[in-house]
Amino acid sequence: MKTKVILQIVAMLALAFASMSLVNISHMEDRQDQKVEGKFELYRTAIKDAHQIDINGFKDRLKGGLADGKAITEYDLEELLTGIKFEMEHTSDGFIALEIAMDHLERIPDYYSRLCRLEREAVSDKLLRN
Repeated sequence: MKTKVILQIVAMLALAFASMSLVNISHMEDRQDQKVEGKFELYRTAIKDAHQIDINGFKDRLKGGLADGKAITEYDLEELLTGIKFEMEHTSDGFIALEIAMDHLERIPDYYSRLCRLEREAVSDKLLRN
């Protein structure tokens, strides 16, 4: 009789701990979702302010790119903003510029920082020669 009661108590405690773990996991997932949504809104606002592009519902249109299926928030925001600016030299479509920038950043995460540095060096060299 005593053993049966002890086993029931142990079983109830095990269930209680298991349910507490599930509640904690669920709470952690909610916080993670909020963090992801917050980061997306930060990117959305920054891109909208800088380039008048609303990334809500963004879908790949250029198939076969290195960044196909990737989230915009996987890339450094400053690199992305600079990338859109550079790519807008080649297209009037902000979404295409964004997608091309993402493809470049997928391969080289600091692509546009390097490009800026290269252009500054080239201008400097040209000025020194004249």
